[in-house]
Amino acid sequence: MNKIRIGVIGTGNMGRNHVRVAKNLQDLYEFVGIYDKNKEQADRIAKANSVTAFDELDQMLDLVDAVVVAVPSSLHKEIGLQVAEHGVHALIEKPLATVSSDARLLADAFTGKGLKLMVGHIERFNPVILELNKVLQDKTVFHIEGHRFSPFSGSGRITDTSVVEDLMIHDVDLVCHLMKDRKIRSVTGAGEHVQTPNLDFATSMLVFEGGAHATLSASRVSQTKERSYYIHATDCSIYADLLARTLTISTNANLVIDTSQANSYMQEGAVQKIYVPIQEPLQSELIEFHHVLTGDHAAAVDGAVGVRAIEICEEIVQKAEGGLK
Repeated sequence: MNKIRIGVIGTGNMGRNHVRVAKNLQDLYEFVGIYDKNKEQADRIAKANSVTAFDELDQMLDLVDAVVVAVPSSLHKEIGLQVAEHGVHALIEKPLATVSSDARLLADAFTGKGLKLMVGHIERFNPVILELNKVLQDKTVFHIEGHRFSPFSGSGRITDTSVVEDLMIHDVDLVCHLMKDRKIRSVTGAGEHVQTPNLDFATSMLVFEGGAHATLSASRVSQTKERSYYIHATDCSIYADLLARTLTISTNANLVIDTSQANSYMQEGAVQKIYVPIQEPLQSELIEFHHVLTGDHAAAVDGAVGVRAIEICEEIVQKAEGGLK
């Protein structure tokens, strides 16, 4: 199996996790090192993980085939363009950029150089979503209802942008994927400012070609935490609980049991509950990144998909903010 020389740019929480996971995938990757403009932090992380910390980003880019870009979103454009200029493939954490115009610029830069670009929409690799993909493989979905709620934590969450770009973007990407990339006909948006100057609670409806639609709600000011989807298909309904790691599948059986007896009865439905094994999404994501780099197929979450998610979120925010005026 071809080993890919890889490095990680950025040593915050996500960057440190990428270092840990990539280092352990020794059959797939040769870990070259890390870079962070905060040299003191980079040296500390390098020492803790027994890896090399580079003083200059160009030094590392000269030695790798691919990098993970895990810097703050506001730096994705600058760092991503530098990576592409060096002819290096990249996995850039979501969102691809802070605005869709910058995201398109990045996507075009990698495509123009013939490089692979993957966007780190980590929920695609949630084990519940991976199992859900299998269940829905031969089914037609006509409605999805998504909930992503968290309590407010000013120090623990991003508050300089809206809940749409912070949280709902996961669901925007997932429902487009679960709807099998059908084109969107219309987008609505509504929301409230509760704790910050930006939207802290938001709802949206995405209407797809063919009449299917999705309703999404996201909050960072709720009293409870929830990550769930209700999926309605033509022959079943599914409740996916990402926190409990379960799928509950309901089907309409309409079976009449033992009609020869006076006490025969009808079974109106059947319920199947699937408990999904624990699997680290980041490991699945980095394994897929290796498959993309060593195969002849594009990433499922490529630059175009990353741009689409941002464009939809921008429209949701625009309409939600317009409704508050």
